Amino acid sequence: MTLRQLQAFVLTCQLGSFTRAAERMLITQSAVTLLIKQLESALGVTLFDRTTRALRLTSAANEALPIAERMLRNQDLLTDSVRALAEGSRGLVTLGVTVAVAAALMPRVVAAFRTQYPKVTVVMQDLSPEQLVMKMLDEEVEVAIGTLDTDAPDLDLTDLLQAQMSLVCQKGSPIAEAECIPWAAVLEQPVIAIKKGSGIRTLIDETLAAKGKTLVPVYEASLVTTALAMTAEGLGVSILPPYLVPQLPPYSQFAVRPLVDPVVSRGLSIMTKKGRSLSHAAHSFIEVTRRTVGTGAGSPC
Repeated sequence: MTLRQLQAFVLTCQLGSFTRAAERMLITQSAVTLLIKQLESALGVTLFDRTTRALRLTSAANEALPIAERMLRNQDLLTDSVRALAEGSRGLVTLGVTVAVAAALMPRVVAAFRTQYPKVTVVMQDLSPEQLVMKMLDEEVEVAIGTLDTDAPDLDLTDLLQAQMSLVCQKGSPIAEAECIPWAAVLEQPVIAIKKGSGIRTLIDETLAAKGKTLVPVYEASLVTTALAMTAEGLGVSILPPYLVPQLPPYSQFAVRPLVDPVVSRGLSIMTKKGRSLSHAAHSFIEVTRRTVGTGAGSPC
């Protein structure tokens, strides 16, 4: 039994003629007759009583017709569904994002994506960099966004943006009056630092060590969001890439000033697993992310 045979059967029933069914299918009448005979042979029943004047459905045909119609509708649904997946208008994107990036960047990215692709579902997981690699390798997420400070040879990384490390403080603070802040001036401020061992903290410590300096923070935090909340309370300044500072209230009270002497940048990458084919929806999400985030963050000095 084939779908072509079912189509010939259903059209013949609906139109009452082999000739009309053939015209609808753009084939010859003899081809329709052959398809019906093949279907009758496959089912082991007679579907039509043929006379010189008309076709009459047998009881077997009357019973089979609604089932055949449903099968053809399901075929159309399958075709439409797969086509929608291929075009990216429907589907699922499984996304892994480091925690700070998820809070600072992804809400506006997801909002922009939903506007363009309202029928694509986005499932996002907030993860540590270590979890990000594991989830990618286990194929639990299709696309990841974050910064890796260790090698991951089984992942493909492409740059999303590069941004100059910056000092984050409350607007109106004396140090915010300068457009750019020397690293040496950071040591004169109460600093809320990300804990030792993190990528950001390692970058800060290595930068200051190269100048013969050591950072002694007044507070340490595990999460960027915690450091920013403490900065918002006036407990000190933070040192972060500007793309980790959300643009919505209450974070709009922050002044973000690039650090110089030396200029140090930290990047953000889009990650995929090598050898894994991405869905069209995932490609679309990456394109929207690039357009929404842009190629840089902050004003370099």
